[in-house]
Amino acid sequence: MDQFAEWLAAQETFNESAYWLATAYAIWVGDATRTARSLYFTPPRLADRVIKNLVTQGASLTQHHWHDPACGGAAFLVPIAQGMAKACQELGLSARATLKKIEESLSGSDLDETLIYLSQQFLLMALAPLIAAAGHQPKVSIRCADGLTARGVNGAYDVVACNPPYRKLKATEVARYGGRYATVIEGQPNIYGLFIDRALSIARRGGLIGLLTPTSFLSGTNFSKLRTKLLSHSDVLQIDMLSDRTSMFIDVEQETAITTLRSREPSRAVATTTSVAVLGNDGDFATAGTCLLPNSGRPWAIPRSPEDAALLLAAEQCEARLRDYGYVARVGHLVAYRDERVRHAARPPASKGKVVFPLVWATDISPQGQFIHGREQRLARPELFVEVDAVSQPGVTRRPSVLLQRLTSSDQRRRLVAAPVPADWLAEHGGFVSENHVIVLEQIAETPWLPQVFARLLQTETVDRVFRSMSGASNVSLFELNELPLPRPEALNPLDALEEAFDAVVERAYLGYGCDVLSNDSVGVSRHGHQ
Repeated sequence: MDQFAEWLAAQETFNESAYWLATAYAIWVGDATRTARSLYFTPPRLADRVIKNLVTQGASLTQHHWHDPACGGAAFLVPIAQGMAKACQELGLSARATLKKIEESLSGSDLDETLIYLSQQFLLMALAPLIAAAGHQPKVSIRCADGLTARGVNGAYDVVACNPPYRKLKATEVARYGGRYATVIEGQPNIYGLFIDRALSIARRGGLIGLLTPTSFLSGTNFSKLRTKLLSHSDVLQIDMLSDRTSMFIDVEQETAITTLRSREPSRAVATTTSVAVLGNDGDFATAGTCLLPNSGRPWAIPRSPEDAALLLAAEQCEARLRDYGYVARVGHLVAYRDERVRHAARPPASKGKVVFPLVWATDISPQGQFIHGREQRLARPELFVEVDAVSQPGVTRRPSVLLQRLTSSDQRRRLVAAPVPADWLAEHGGFVSENHVIVLEQIAETPWLPQVFARLLQTETVDRVFRSMSGASNVSLFELNELPLPRPEALNPLDALEEAFDAVVERAYLGYGCDVLSNDSVGVSRHGHQ
C-alpha cells in the first residue's frame, strides 16, 4: 500500500492521482460490485475534452451552474472546480469569493457513499491553496441520490457534464424507471440511455450538455427512440469519436463518444448535420467534417476518420439495402451451450427419423473471407455435424448464402468478415445449420449477385468503412445490417467484383455513380423520411 501511495504521489497531476485512486477503489470492491455499479471512471484527458467542448459552445465557468448527476470519483467536478477557480482569479475575485462562487455553481449526485466521500476530499485537495488563503472550507453539494430520480431538479442546471454508468437494466429497474423514461425505453435498455434522457430534462432550455458514453446509442436498435428524442429536444452540436478504447479506459470493451448538446424547447424531430472530430493516434482530435443525423430512428453514421465524411454523406442518400441484392439476414439458430440436439465430430450413418447437416461455426469463416468447414474446430470443439428432426426444421439453410462473423470489433481490420458458402459444398450436403455467432445472408431471389460476388462487395474496404461508421457495438447486429446503405445493384457490374480495382468502383458508386450525391439544399430532406 505504501508503494501505491508513492506511485500516486509521483503522477504528473493531482487529477491523474485522483483518477487512479478512484479506479483502485473500483478494483478493490471486486468484479461483481464493479460491474453491478458500473464503476468505470473518466480519464482526466477525456474529462478535459468534455469541459473544453462545453466552454467552446458557450458554457461559462463564472456565470453558470454545472452539475454531474453520476459524479463517481469527481472526474468532472474537480477539473470544473479548478477551471472555475482560475476564471474567478482572472476576474480579480478574492480567494474567499472564489470558493463561494464554486459552492454556488457546482453540484453532483451519486449512489455510492464512499465515492461521494472521495469526491468531497478530492475537491478539498484540489482547492487546498485557495482554502488556506481564505481560511474557508467550501461545501460543494454532492447528494447521495439516484441521479435518475432525484426530485426538484428539472431545468435547474445551466450545464450538465456526465460519464453515466453503462450496463443493461435489470427487470426490476425497468419496472422502477419505466414510467418516467417510457419515451426512450425499448427492447432491453441500457442505463446510460436513461441518463442521456435525464440530462435533457435537468438542463435548462438553452443549457449545454456534455456526455461521455459508449457509441452504441448512435446506432443500436434499442436506442431508436432516444435518437429521435435527441433531435426533437436538443441541438446536437458536436460528436467526438474515440475508437481506440484500450488507451482510454481499463476493462472497457466498447468504443466511446463525447457528445455535446444544447437543450431546447421540444419540436418535431428534423434531420440535421453535426460536427465530428476524431481522436488520432497522436492523442489530438482532428476535425472529420460534418455528418447527417436522420430523424427516423435509423442509425447515425459517424465518420471514424476525416476521409470518411464525404463518403458517408453520399451513402446516406443510397436507398439500396440487402434485399435489393436478393438477400436476407438471419442469426444462426443453434446456441451451443443450451441446444440439446445431438452433435458429431464426423457425419454419422443415417439414423431413423433424423437428418444430419453440417454445423457451421464462426471460426469456419477465415479473416481472408474463405469458408472452410471445421477450420479451427477439429481439436478445440470437434462438433461438425448436428442431427435435426426434418429438412424443413427452422435453422436449416438450404439456399445459396454468404456467412458473416457476428462478433467483431473496431480493433479488427474488417468489421464485416464475410465468406461465400461454396456451391459444390452446399450441393453435397443439401444444407447446413449455423450456430448463433454466425449471421447467414440467405439468397431469397434470383439475382446476378451470387454469393461469391456479393461476399466480395461486403469485403471491400469501402463497404466496411460505411458499416463501421454506423456500428457502435462489438456485435454485427441485424438492425445495422438491414440499414446498411449500398449503391444501387444496377450501378455495379457483378463481374467487376472479380477485379482487383473493385473497391475503387464501389467507392465511385457511393460518391455519385450509384446514388444521388448530397447537395447543399438536400440536407433536410431525403427519400428515407429525413424530414
